[in-house]
Amino acid sequence: MRLSLPPTVLLAAILLVACGGDSDDGADRDTGSVNAAATQSVAQVETSEAQADGATSQDQSVSDQAQTEAPDPSRTSGQAAEAAADESEARTAAGDEPFDPDKANLAQLVFWDADQSLHDVGIPDWAWHLFQQLINSGHPGADKYIMDLAAFSTRFVLQVIDYLRERYDTLPFNSVYDFPDLFDFDPSDSDTEAYGEFKHRVFASRLPEMGAFLDPSNPRVIDARQILWGGVLVDGIPPLEFPNQETLAEVARWINDSDEVIGVSINGDARAYPIRIIAWHEMVNDTIGGVPVSLAYCTLCGAAVLFDGRVEGEVYRFGTSGLLYRSNKLMYDRQTNTLWNQFTGTPAWGPLVGEEIRLDVIPVVTTTWGEWLADHPETTVLTIRTGHRRDYGPGVAYQEYNASPETVFDVPIEDDRLPAKGKVFVIRIGEAITAHPVALLAERTLIEDTVGGVELVIVATADGAGGRAYEAGGLRFASADPAARRVTDRDGGILTLSEDALSGPDGRSLPRVSAHNAFWFAIVNHTPDAELFEG
Repeated sequence: MRLSLPPTVLLAAILLVACGGDSDDGADRDTGSVNAAATQSVAQVETSEAQADGATSQDQSVSDQAQTEAPDPSRTSGQAAEAAADESEARTAAGDEPFDPDKANLAQLVFWDADQSLHDVGIPDWAWHLFQQLINSGHPGADKYIMDLAAFSTRFVLQVIDYLRERYDTLPFNSVYDFPDLFDFDPSDSDTEAYGEFKHRVFASRLPEMGAFLDPSNPRVIDARQILWGGVLVDGIPPLEFPNQETLAEVARWINDSDEVIGVSINGDARAYPIRIIAWHEMVNDTIGGVPVSLAYCTLCGAAVLFDGRVEGEVYRFGTSGLLYRSNKLMYDRQTNTLWNQFTGTPAWGPLVGEEIRLDVIPVVTTTWGEWLADHPETTVLTIRTGHRRDYGPGVAYQEYNASPETVFDVPIEDDRLPAKGKVFVIRIGEAITAHPVALLAERTLIEDTVGGVELVIVATADGAGGRAYEAGGLRFASADPAARRVTDRDGGILTLSEDALSGPDGRSLPRVSAHNAFWFAIVNHTPDAELFEG
């Protein structure tokens, strides 16, 4: 499922990069609404108003423009298609090998330099001929190349859209994402070495820093076909680096009891990270209770995951690559430039792939500020004075996306046991993962389950926004009173819950386990072996 995007916003983003546009103020790109998250920043689009106006006219006459930009203005896309098809049939009849995109060195189609404006670059005859061979080959491996030529800023964006309109007999369009069948790759197709080189060339030709992440000589464990541009530059959604915390007196002037926060407490250091702020930044590199952490918040998949940055004596800090995989952000570490899967905390493409690294996940709770404050009167709060120009008002960031049941970008795996963006409480024990519907947890207030062979008790937050999970320690539980922060076992014993453990009067302490919220589609697309608790 995908959410259509306004054509002027998407095309302005592509045109901005096509024209070599880049902002010196990289940390101040607006990317919080769904349009900005999936394309370029509002601020950048506004600074390229002329390009956006041009995009509007292209919406109205993209077919004509695609034809006039071809090497021979008198040659229409349809005529070239017929010629290419006739040539393909003739070669096949003569016994020649038919066109195979994975053997045709399609990286040649990226013939421009990174510092060139694509508006000043004509399409050579040989490139036009090769492009026509690609789109008319009917080969099952062609679509992945066609997709990239329009999903990123290339010299063939308008020509691909023109072709797709004819192929799918669809006149209105916003972007390549309006042709979802294109992303349903043929089962016989695969992520090939030739395609990896092509994708690298495409990205490096406009954004060399981003292209470096996709070095085909580095190992990868994700399908390059499903890596898409998120519409922003590297760290164009600016991470917060060791941001200040505010006291209760300072935050009282702007925070509301109903504001959702990500609550965390490590070694007695309790902090609240308002979602209305972190949604604009998606990454917070911080130190909490003496532990170096990165709070990676993927707004598209609704998951704020707190990673311990320590791995075998190394401390990893992360940024935002500007790339997406299955509608989930790919973060990168600043030591090796390896791309990491934000949802699993594992290397995905780069030097660290194969090192068997998995970041430890630290428990967090999604709750409201009012509830967090009641439980943690000593808490501090992420400052609203981030140094970036953003509208941090409640619900402003990603307002359209959060109101829609659809995703923006392609998610190849669907599981209708829950809505794609149904909220689940995700418990992690080692590599074992179980998703509990947040609504079901809120209804019951207490759930007993076993994950990864460990018996657990799961308690909803009083506001029903999330939960906390603890080892059961052999006990069976009868009820929970989240507002009073206590649970009752079946023998009548009362235990008090905290951010660290469930504690009983006999000195018993049942440790908390790693968990966080997410959207259901993230589970099925990134952790396919995970289980769904259905009660």
